[in-house]
Amino acid sequence: MKHSATLIEKFLRDECNEAEKQWVKEYIAQHPEALQPYLTEESWHAFQPGQQLPEAISGKMMTVIEGRTFQKKQINRRWYAAAAAVVLIISGGLLWTLLRPLPVNKTMAVKPVQTNVAPAAALRTVMNHTRKTMPLQLSDGSIVELSPQSEVKYQEPFTGSRRDVYLKGQALFRVTGNKEQPFTVYAGQLGTTALGTVFKITAWNGKAITQVQLISGKVVVKQEHAQAPDVYLLPGQALRYDRQKMLVTVNAVISNKKDKAPVRINEIITFNNEPLAGVFKQMSEKYHVSIQYTESSLTGMNFTGTFDSSKETLKEFLTTIGTLNNLTINQKDDVIYIVQ
Repeated sequence: MKHSATLIEKFLRDECNEAEKQWVKEYIAQHPEALQPYLTEESWHAFQPGQQLPEAISGKMMTVIEGRTFQKKQINRRWYAAAAAVVLIISGGLLWTLLRPLPVNKTMAVKPVQTNVAPAAALRTVMNHTRKTMPLQLSDGSIVELSPQSEVKYQEPFTGSRRDVYLKGQALFRVTGNKEQPFTVYAGQLGTTALGTVFKITAWNGKAITQVQLISGKVVVKQEHAQAPDVYLLPGQALRYDRQKMLVTVNAVISNKKDKAPVRINEIITFNNEPLAGVFKQMSEKYHVSIQYTESSLTGMNFTGTFDSSKETLKEFLTTIGTLNNLTINQKDDVIYIVQ
């Protein structure tokens, strides 16, 4: 999804706030080619300039424009005036960026838009330098479980009509529902939007694959390319995006109807950074189910969350824990096996 393109369009419509305007100016200063889609032949002829540049600047612009023409032609004055007005709107430090000469007979390549580049607004940055997952509660009540060596940036507190989070690395998100303020995570050239759900995103720097795994609820995943269709995931599905090949694959939901459903007990159990061995022992005793695991293989693994028996089965709950910790959950008869 072209997050930067959306802000540029808002900027050209004069709908940006001050923070967004500043970010657009800085972004175009570094990526002047981003203006190319908006500087079309039709837009030049349709443009009506509202103000004039000083003669010294306009003369310099005319010289540059003439220097970029392959054949000495008379330049359409309305086209020139529109170009001048665009530069006047952007102004400041971008003036030289738009005026600098370009090599003749060379085409400027449009670089892919990085959707995980945060705007120049006041964002809080949290980096997990530890070896354990770091729980982080946002101002809206949403929970982020940030993996080691991962980073998130977000507004604290959230304001406006959106809740945008920028991720590098891996994190699990437990989103507090709010239909009036969508929650979107930008990572690895994807934007994943949810209203109230649990999903996991992996987008490590230096690796070509971005993965979005939906655990519960519903999300829509958008690519940076406008022509790419939106992808809606169902619980249990995982989307893999190859950033080099620009290829998306979604795995099928696998359900095993032969699994025996544990008896439901209508109660809620909350865990706060509890070791997994303790979680499995407590659930085994509570539901009178044999849960087999090797305690030494769970060293350093903890869980923070809630089990609500009115919304999920014990097997579903254990499968969620397994997904978060790369564990395999198998059930045979009345015994549940947990292995790495």
